Amino acid sequence: MSLSKTNPLTKLSVFQKRLLMCVLPFVLMVIARLINLTDEADMRVVVRLALIGIALFGAYKAYRGRLTPELAITLLILAGIIMRWGYTMYTDPYTRAHDIGSAKTGSVGHAGYIAHLMEGHLPDGNNGQYYHPPLFYLLSAALIKIGTILSGAKEWKEMLYLAQMISCVAACVTLVFIAQILEKFNFNKLIQFVSLLIIVVFPAQILAAGRVNGDYLSVMCMVIALYYTILWHDERRMKHIVPIALAIGLGMMSKINCGLVAFVTGPVMIYHFVKTIKEKDFAALKSLIIQFLVFGAICFPLALWHPIRNYILYDQPIGHVLRIDPKAPIYNGNEPFVERWLHIPFTKFVETPYMIEDSDTSIWMAFIKTGVHGEFKYDGLAPLLAWGLEYVNTLMLILTLAAVAVVCGFHKELGKKQRFCVLWVWVLFLVSYIQFNAQYPYMCTADFRYVLVWQFASSVFIGCFVDWCRAKRENKAIRVIGAASVILTILFCAMCVIHYF
Repeated sequence: MSLSKTNPLTKLSVFQKRLLMCVLPFVLMVIARLINLTDEADMRVVVRLALIGIALFGAYKAYRGRLTPELAITLLILAGIIMRWGYTMYTDPYTRAHDIGSAKTGSVGHAGYIAHLMEGHLPDGNNGQYYHPPLFYLLSAALIKIGTILSGAKEWKEMLYLAQMISCVAACVTLVFIAQILEKFNFNKLIQFVSLLIIVVFPAQILAAGRVNGDYLSVMCMVIALYYTILWHDERRMKHIVPIALAIGLGMMSKINCGLVAFVTGPVMIYHFVKTIKEKDFAALKSLIIQFLVFGAICFPLALWHPIRNYILYDQPIGHVLRIDPKAPIYNGNEPFVERWLHIPFTKFVETPYMIEDSDTSIWMAFIKTGVHGEFKYDGLAPLLAWGLEYVNTLMLILTLAAVAVVCGFHKELGKKQRFCVLWVWVLFLVSYIQFNAQYPYMCTADFRYVLVWQFASSVFIGCFVDWCRAKRENKAIRVIGAASVILTILFCAMCVIHYF
């Protein structure tokens, strides 16, 4: 009698399998470092081969009639994971970084923050990057400590790249949860695929995945909070509200701006609370009150203990952002309103394809440039690709604005929840970006990295627009617009991949 062996992976859901793929960056990182395969040129080749392999596998499955929409999206997520891992591997912690500083306790950068925690205590002040909450740095210090022990490294500074892996894995987990959000919103597979395709290759998303800071850990927590808010909206149970509380609380332990997601979750909670009161369902009302109390007991201590600590010790205001000297070259608060908010020097993209913080003044020009290049220059990049990608990105932004208007106004096949929930996230994070630049008039504030969640919502609108054009293809003009949108999206995605791989 033979006993059949069952593969434990077959018992996992598609969601669980995709989450399991997020351990790949760690596994592949260990393998690559063991065989000393970390050079940028080598890693670019590895990523290209991996992407070709994924494409060929998808083509084979399609040829055999076995390429399901779920598999296509899983392969797309896998491609995104490979790209984020590859970029993180070939990028030194100090390359295309922000405010990292030296890896010693005297430094007030991100590495200096980790140095304090490696010595077993929080920074003794709130200057520089020390004002940030500590979750990212705690996780980085713990991982570096383990890595130092296992590798036998003489100095922990040699293992600083492990802090990058925190951001990389967070970016990969974010992709999985975005796919789940699209599924829970009942978007069709075309919308899901187009939306994810843009997110997977978008340069600012890839750049943020390789940095030593808390940006992506915070973004991941916001996306997780949004996902469980959808679940709680559909089924108001404790098992959904606890993850919301953990996600917001831990997100604010990474960066305080994660609290912005409460402007999405909060209205949903208030809506159901008021609705339950009107229905006079006292059993449901009691359950909601208990859930809210549990939410507060989890979220508020996690989110606020560090801001309160710094307020008590250093008189640091809640929601504090590091102030830069107005005499710094990157200060643009004295520039005319038109120069900062209305003027976009499109004709200068060819001449200066990269952002120049000391002389640039246009916020929206910085928005366009940093979306595809960050605040950096690329010496080996073909000029045609450098400025060409900026013009294509500009067209993608125009397409986004058109998509928002058309989808919200005319795509009646989508439900109100599908259209207007995404719209609220889109508006919320765009307004936050505008407010941030108005309050802190520095060119570094205009970096696209502050609107990563906005980019998610923008991609969904483009996906919905492509779907609307497909549904209205009987109209010749709409059919042409739809084809042009698809071509533009494919061109943008191809140029993004070529840029970094």
